[in-house]
Amino acid sequence: MSDVPPTSGGSVPPWDPGQPPRRTDSSPDRRVLGSSKTPSKSGGASAAPKPTFAHAKPPKTRKRVLKVGLGVVVLIAVGVAAIAGYGWYRYSQIHRDSLALASSSGGVQNFLIVGSDSRSGMSKSDTNSSAFLNGQGAQESGQRSDTIMVARVDSKNKTIDLMSFPRDLWVPIQPSGEEERINTAFAQGKDSADGAQRLINTIKADFGIDINHYVEINFNSFKGVTQAVGGIPMYFDKQVRDKNSGFYMYGTGCQTLDGDAALAYARSRHLEYLDPKTKKWIEDPSADLGRISRQTLFMRTMLDRAQDKFGSMDIKAINSLVSSTADNLTFDSKLSISDLVSLGKSFKGFSGDQIATHALPVYMDMTSGGASILRLDSAAAEDVFNVFRGLPAGTVTPASVVVSVANATGTKGNAVDVTSRLRQLGFTSKSAGDITKTQTATVIKYLPGFEKQADLLRRQLGGGAEMQVDKTLKSSTPVTLLLGSSFTGVLAEPIPASTTTTVAGSVDSSTSTTTGPVTTIKPGEVTEYVGVEAGKAPEGVVCK
Repeated sequence: MSDVPPTSGGSVPPWDPGQPPRRTDSSPDRRVLGSSKTPSKSGGASAAPKPTFAHAKPPKTRKRVLKVGLGVVVLIAVGVAAIAGYGWYRYSQIHRDSLALASSSGGVQNFLIVGSDSRSGMSKSDTNSSAFLNGQGAQESGQRSDTIMVARVDSKNKTIDLMSFPRDLWVPIQPSGEEERINTAFAQGKDSADGAQRLINTIKADFGIDINHYVEINFNSFKGVTQAVGGIPMYFDKQVRDKNSGFYMYGTGCQTLDGDAALAYARSRHLEYLDPKTKKWIEDPSADLGRISRQTLFMRTMLDRAQDKFGSMDIKAINSLVSSTADNLTFDSKLSISDLVSLGKSFKGFSGDQIATHALPVYMDMTSGGASILRLDSAAAEDVFNVFRGLPAGTVTPASVVVSVANATGTKGNAVDVTSRLRQLGFTSKSAGDITKTQTATVIKYLPGFEKQADLLRRQLGGGAEMQVDKTLKSSTPVTLLLGSSFTGVLAEPIPASTTTTVAGSVDSSTSTTTGPVTTIKPGEVTEYVGVEAGKAPEGVVCK
């Protein structure tokens, strides 16, 4: 709307287009506080699979992601700063955690990068602190992982692959194995290092991904990077806001986000846009998934602007970046300054378009208690995880097999014993107990699309097993195992895979396939849901 004056950095609206005009003269910069809205709890989990969503476009679109990309920028910039002679002093100011991490070889490393929403470093007196503290402006205690991502960095081939875990993803949390949202792994730690280790162990146990290095970035660090690159210009074709995160953009066209506005934009999970015809605010329902998609747009400019300043050896800009982030970063103790120097050299001139992003396929669901969560479509996710495992496409690992074990052998306790043994081998298994009626054959049932997982389980069992497709299974437990008296035990190593697998009355593995990054569990129910991509410039428009 042409009569709406642009805001400075997108932080404070001069007036709400849906409300009467209000004063704008010399008013203090404010952010609207609000607790996260609870998703509707109508309905519950049903036997029929629910629509599947991907939180970003398929890998071939090679989009960029916010906080892992930010972490890579920080690593490269610190490395460049070290080369320039500025690194050692600032490097010594970075907090270090002693963590149990996997060793790396061949120049390929997985970085776990956590965007922490800890308020410990934010004061009530800070500008716009009300967006990140509670309603009275008091400090919020504890730590939470606002964003969890893995970056696979290959220095030799100069490639970076990124993957984001939605914070509401429902998974078994280490060390207890009890299911919860993945971000609780970090929050449950008695301190930062313990929370980081729990998260590292959870990712390894649930997804089979080794973590070689750890980087934690908090609010102040994010703001510092944005300020160091001179702000982030983005294009807004309509007016948008998020009263929860404190982001208001009532100006349209190219707008430069400062550190506070950029942080509020990046944290936006309840974005609304103004319909120019009805003059009503419409909320983007994609929540955390939409936020991840919008972050990819932000990161594109962030990376390119960082390279413009740091790649050209702008010493003042480099020092500004490092000095604004060093006190607000955490690295693992094994990440040496020589590692950072090597990264800085290897990725000098690297642009956002060269980073490949891999979207995890998830679907919306509810717990038995009525809480809204996201579940992983594990069959479709397997090849995404294989990128970060360093395994060829098509490889199936025990971590991807979610199985419920029931016992019809006539020997009590077999279900519990087999469940425990499968867990030791890396399967995600749970016991369904004993069944009174016994049977001879061992039977594995699975949802369509999970044949490879079912076949891996079959090859892990002594005595053989029949495989049957069962469309009535719940997507939260897509494979079931019913032990018969022919069962002789769980093998230490799986029987080698054959070219075909006989399935009772159903599917031949030589023709059964999955459908890429989003698996069609039920025809017509798959949706790629990216949300409102506020900030994306139209073709031919470049914001500077």
